[in-house]
Amino acid sequence: MAVEVMTLPEVPLSMAVLLNLEPPQLRRLLKQGLRRGLLQAELEQLLHADWQLDKDSSEARDLLASLAGRGWFLWHPETKCWKTHLG
Repeated sequence: MAVEVMTLPEVPLSMAVLLNLEPPQLRRLLKQGLRRGLLQAELEQLLHADWQLDKDSSEARDLLASLAGRGWFLWHPETKCWKTHLG
């Protein structure tokens, strides 16, 4: 399952935007990062289970770079977690 990263809206992420994103795997990924975030191993499991992607694949890197570029899903070195950012 791949997402066309170029078709993602270039707007701040709100709950309304999140709930309207497709595919459902993208919503699940972002929802998982809302509270405490995702450890690297948890992100890798989710990418494999929901997307059938290896963490080092170009598709996974493109997806994460696109989400980070929008400020939606970012790596936090201090907590070693990926977190979803609203607003």
